[in-house]
Amino acid sequence: MGPAAAGLLMGGGVAASSLPCNPGIFIVLGAAILQGQVLWAILLLAMYAIGFSIPLGTVLLGVSLGKTALLSQNADKAIRWVSGCILLIAGFYLLATF
Repeated sequence: MGPAAAGLLMGGGVAASSLPCNPGIFIVLGAAILQGQVLWAILLLAMYAIGFSIPLGTVLLGVSLGKTALLSQNADKAIRWVSGCILLIAGFYLLATF
């Protein structure tokens, strides 16, 4: 089995087993429906798709085991801090608007 087929098989397995168990997609869909704005719904779903697929893609491509991981160890604290701030801002935004 080639690397591309193995990646598709692994990615398909993760998608098939993770999406039904993940309530995040249903929360995003509910928020998109409640807003009633098509462009906003598209943006919400696109951001969810990007946020859900980037970690899976990096693991499947082996970035966590490569040289990139060794170079990014110094940036780990900054990345965690920035992503935490983004999550807090997004959470407070959702609390304020819904």
